[in-house]
Amino acid sequence: MSIRVKSVSFEDYQNTQVTAKCANFLQSAEMAKLQESQDYIEKVEALVFERDGLRVGQTIVVYKKSFRIFKKALLLHGPLVDYHSLASLTELLEALILYLRKKNIATLSIHPYLANLIRNEKLENIEVDIASDVLEVFETLGFEHSLDSEQSLVVNQMFVKSIERFASSDEIHAAFSPSLKRDLKKFTDMNVKTEELDEHQLDQFYDILSRTAERKGFSVHPLVYFQNLKKCFGESAKFMLAYLDCPAYLAYLDKNIQSFEAKIQALKEGPQKKRTKGQIADAEDQLRSYYKRLEQFKSYQIKTDKLPLSAYLFMDYGPEIVSFYGGNDEAYLNFGGAVLLHWEMIKYAKSKSKKRFNFYGTIETEAASSGKGNFNFKRQFGGQLETLVGSFDKTLNPFYDIFKKTLGRH
Repeated sequence: MSIRVKSVSFEDYQNTQVTAKCANFLQSAEMAKLQESQDYIEKVEALVFERDGLRVGQTIVVYKKSFRIFKKALLLHGPLVDYHSLASLTELLEALILYLRKKNIATLSIHPYLANLIRNEKLENIEVDIASDVLEVFETLGFEHSLDSEQSLVVNQMFVKSIERFASSDEIHAAFSPSLKRDLKKFTDMNVKTEELDEHQLDQFYDILSRTAERKGFSVHPLVYFQNLKKCFGESAKFMLAYLDCPAYLAYLDKNIQSFEAKIQALKEGPQKKRTKGQIADAEDQLRSYYKRLEQFKSYQIKTDKLPLSAYLFMDYGPEIVSFYGGNDEAYLNFGGAVLLHWEMIKYAKSKSKKRFNFYGTIETEAASSGKGNFNFKRQFGGQLETLVGSFDKTLNPFYDIFKKTLGRH
């Protein structure tokens, strides 16, 4: 029997939305409700695909106006199907095309949540052309394939750390590089702490995010978008803040200053051995370092007990935790707020028996060789860089292409 496409309520859709291997929060009923509130979106629809009364797939479809008179359908990281069953995938796509044509949709754009290339932290290939069979299915059905390097519409490259094989977060930590272990200890000793923000504190997250966006030249949604996102996802949307406990940090500096002053005095007054001079020099270097940090902190002229450092939105959805949005206060990068925050959420992911931690949108791979950039930050935690199969576009109304050519757009 052929596949039947059926429009269902978001509540019905939600009952089975995490059962597919490719389940992701963009293809959730919660995200659909959020998208409905966006002015630039005309409609959001939940579809299920059934054969003999059994659900074999589902998807959230976003409808937008195109050239004012046409409508386009977008499947962002969808559909949720078994991509290994190529015959079923072909039949499902054919049913979807027929369904959308009946609704007078002019063009269809599909962006599957499916990896096609996997590389390691050194950008060496691990698996290549994983989804070549799927790509062939789409091309046979007349879809045009592309991969947007700017990731302007949807993320298509992400750094992912599998945590399923680790028995505990201690095992994950043990596998980290010595430099990352040192950094985590240092930032913890400095009294960098983390907390989850509630719905009334999201301005703290947004302040850091918007300043990061301005600094790096990317756009972000208004604050109300994130407030609505929190309402839709509830506990699954975790707005996290890393901050410096200022009184505790000052106490930490004072303790170390006193400790090294006492050590230097004891070394000078004690027996003078061959290595004593070097020990005194090392201790004096350490002492100068702590005094320098104290003077630097005083120059900040902080008036509160908590100094915000980094803020991120993590999505707790299906088999993964996703680092969705976030940023840092550039003036305080030396406190390592983002590093500690991601480690705390990796531990959280393990405590919730998640399969993986997803650092999500990953760029600036070319800057990694110089120790800079988005990818370089993420790869220190260990994992793999997954490039998704890309975007598939198909015109359903021939007049749409004619109209585009008339306007000179391609």
